[in-house]
Amino acid sequence: MLSLYLHIPFCKRKCAYCAFYSGPDGDREQYTEALCRAIRQAGAAESRPLSTLFLGGGTPALLGAENLQKLLKTVHTSFSLEKNAEITVELNPESTTPALLQALKEAGINRISMGVQSLKDRELQTLGRLHSSAEALAALQRIFDAGFTNVSVDVMFGLPGQTPAGFEQTLERLLSFPITHLSAYALQLEEGTPLGDAAEAMEEEQEEALWQLLCRKTAAAGMEHYEISNFARPGFESRHNLAYWRRTDYIGLGPAAHSFWKGARYAYPEDLESFCAAPWPLRDSQPIGEAEAREEQIMLGLRTFEGIPLSLLPKGFDPRRYRDFSYLKNEHFILNERGFYLANSIISDILSKE
Repeated sequence: MLSLYLHIPFCKRKCAYCAFYSGPDGDREQYTEALCRAIRQAGAAESRPLSTLFLGGGTPALLGAENLQKLLKTVHTSFSLEKNAEITVELNPESTTPALLQALKEAGINRISMGVQSLKDRELQTLGRLHSSAEALAALQRIFDAGFTNVSVDVMFGLPGQTPAGFEQTLERLLSFPITHLSAYALQLEEGTPLGDAAEAMEEEQEEALWQLLCRKTAAAGMEHYEISNFARPGFESRHNLAYWRRTDYIGLGPAAHSFWKGARYAYPEDLESFCAAPWPLRDSQPIGEAEAREEQIMLGLRTFEGIPLSLLPKGFDPRRYRDFSYLKNEHFILNERGFYLANSIISDILSKE
């Protein structure tokens, strides 16, 4: 299995919580050409077909419909794709237009990931988002009107001043749409971001109450909790993200993009000019040894509903210690919903015995 990620590092304005590499500056056409060169060279180095393709950012729409179509055409001419390959693009409400959606559909996009975050305007303002709740709902409706049927939305919890009632209203309104996938992330206050420097973290008990509400609402809507932060209707799990958690090969192209390819990890520097000057080969090769691979399998596998084989558990670790937070199935150790919430502590405990 092989996946491809294309990073589009442009945004009108960074959100108050965002620590990812993105910004408003940069020549869109020059960057498109650099990405196309990298795609062609990556395709020449690979004979396997793509199972998934993901265009993320930043805000991919800011590259423009013509440039996005050019990227997708280059992918199709440089790689073979599996018959039912998952092809996703991230969108934000303020830049989602009928013309853009039509261009994406014509170019072969079959999955949309929409960054909503909240349907409470005060919370959106706190986060520094550029859209209102009404604009988010209108954009989501346009996506379905354009004929897309595999649609994911992102929400956040643990926001300053967020209440269970407000979060419940956001979830209920979003789940009233025929979305197939929901990603929900607790706010991380990153040092050096406006929100990270100004806000205080929500009390753990309050955040856990929001988490439990999230789990109840998605379950009632028929979604499976298949990864710590992700919920999906049966058959609509994000195959691209599962590739990361299963440690199958993926190539990431663009400044700050990471890859796991042929037994090594790679990372481009956070430098747009550097990438445009030399978009290939992949940078900063770090081979993965057996011990590190084992740790990665534990860390990533326990994030998902697949868990890890019992054979990966270190000597001295008794899974019965976490019987209230896990279960055994088909010779696998799998965290339940309570275990997902405490996953970091449980994983640390397991790794400490390695």
